[in-house]
Amino acid sequence: MRRLQSRLRFADVFSILNATSGFLGICVASNGNLILAVKFMIISVLMDGIDGFVARKEGCSDLGKELDSLADLVSFGVLPSLILFKMNMLYVSIPYLLASVYRLARFNVLTYEDFLGLPTTASALCLACLTIANFPYVHTVALALSVLMVSNVRYIRVRNKVVLGVAGVIIFLSLFFEAFAYVTLTLTLIYIISPLLKVRL
Repeated sequence: MRRLQSRLRFADVFSILNATSGFLGICVASNGNLILAVKFMIISVLMDGIDGFVARKEGCSDLGKELDSLADLVSFGVLPSLILFKMNMLYVSIPYLLASVYRLARFNVLTYEDFLGLPTTASALCLACLTIANFPYVHTVALALSVLMVSNVRYIRVRNKVVLGVAGVIIFLSLFFEAFAYVTLTLTLIYIISPLLKVRL
């Protein structure tokens, strides 16, 4: 136990919280409460963001990198796929899950300054906001997101602390106010199309 504790870093606590929130989302989604499930997914997004911020400041271990990817698989791969399944979209949930698995595995073996393919976090956040907004064409968007995750499109790593801080507050408020979910969706869509706009944040 001491050896394990010595290998865990502070950032890894947020990876564990990410996975825990994702699992809770899976539990409530299994019982049909999809709105609560996507809110757990949003909490996982926040935990993942804090994890990344702390890891950049304090450093990331090899164990931490694996923990992060496994937590992301639970929260941004399995959970959104289950939500899609519960929406009677099995034909979308399977390719979405497989795209998420591939995207996370590729992330672990490639070293780029930017992201190759749409990050699973952004994809899951988009689906969460669309679910809250009761968007009627979630299946079409989910398929498009699946393609973007496995694509070779380059997405920037947002490093601006002000941008990250403001985005984090907006995402947090979307847990309580539907209007902020629409703002979060808008920001996420801007990020998704940012390679076309050549936006640097």
